[in-house]
Amino acid sequence: MIRNKAQEGVFIGLFALGVLVAISLAVSFMGNRVTDLLQIQGQVMAGKQSYWLSYSGIEIVATNRFASIAAGTNTYSLSNGSISVLGETSADKFNGADRTNIITSTGSVADGVRNIKYTLGTSSEYALFFDGGAGDYVDIGNINGKMEMVVDDDTQAITYVDGGAQADYSISLWLKPDYAAMNDDYVFFFSSNNCGDAGHSDCNNERGIVIGLRKDNSYLRIWHSDGEVDYNQALSADAWHHVVYTRSAANPGAGEGKIYLNGALLGTDNLDNSWFKSAAEGELWHLGADIDAGPTKSENYAGCMDEVAIWRAVLGLSDVQTLYIQGKSFDIATHMSTNLVAYWDFDNTSNDGSVNGFSSTVTGAIYTGY
Repeated sequence: MIRNKAQEGVFIGLFALGVLVAISLAVSFMGNRVTDLLQIQGQVMAGKQSYWLSYSGIEIVATNRFASIAAGTNTYSLSNGSISVLGETSADKFNGADRTNIITSTGSVADGVRNIKYTLGTSSEYALFFDGGAGDYVDIGNINGKMEMVVDDDTQAITYVDGGAQADYSISLWLKPDYAAMNDDYVFFFSSNNCGDAGHSDCNNERGIVIGLRKDNSYLRIWHSDGEVDYNQALSADAWHHVVYTRSAANPGAGEGKIYLNGALLGTDNLDNSWFKSAAEGELWHLGADIDAGPTKSENYAGCMDEVAIWRAVLGLSDVQTLYIQGKSFDIATHMSTNLVAYWDFDNTSNDGSVNGFSSTVTGAIYTGY
């Protein structure tokens, strides 16, 4: 009886020990399992955090326009990690500078790193970029034969030599000025100068029309044979602006010029009796610079220019507003071809989009995406 009780005690002891061992093993297993789960969860959370940081890096550069961020590495430090954005450039240009076409954003936290890579396609819309130097200009003189005018000595009526129509005209273009790069107090982006004779001894003789900007206050200024006029509204730097100038010759000796900025009439210029002579008589047409004796280029424009069009007609307010509202992607040759003399969209080409085929000659200025 005593032996049986002793045996029972041993059995109970062994059973209790087995239970403790089993519990210990179970606790150890569960502890390891919980640790593994926590570690996995931590890795998941770290992965998510680093991913969202890298995504935030893409968002940051998106607000600055992908193609315009500086090449190289840009780092943003946060309390729980960091974002590193690497920009790589291509030969394509953006706003006149090397274009960043590959963006790699890296988000990092203590336990995780994730990358997002974004590659830009090639630009589909281009403009011309002028750096402000004397070597940047565009010769549009091929339009001379179409734009040559004559003044009647008796009536003072101004008509076109080609066809004899009343010498009305309109000029439309888009500008994105860079005042910091301008080297003169005044810069000219559109000029038709009569240089007096084939020797170009005097390029300010009976000016046709010259349109430019004042560097000190960013105002538009018009120069022509009847004088010069400032228009007191600034064109902000590094933003696109739409400029239209029209001249009606309906009243002989009392021509009327109007200038529009971003779809609104900015001012009426009385009098504008400007007229354009022939190439043989020294008439020169340029974008991005004034023409002086020699001829030499001066008062050079700095910034971007796009969508330059010229009509032998006066555009009305509704036409001007259409051009502005439709923006720089508007196909003028298709939708506003009546009386269109020339249209240069500068989409990586100097060709004229009108039926006349008056190609321009680009010197120095470069094609750039925007």
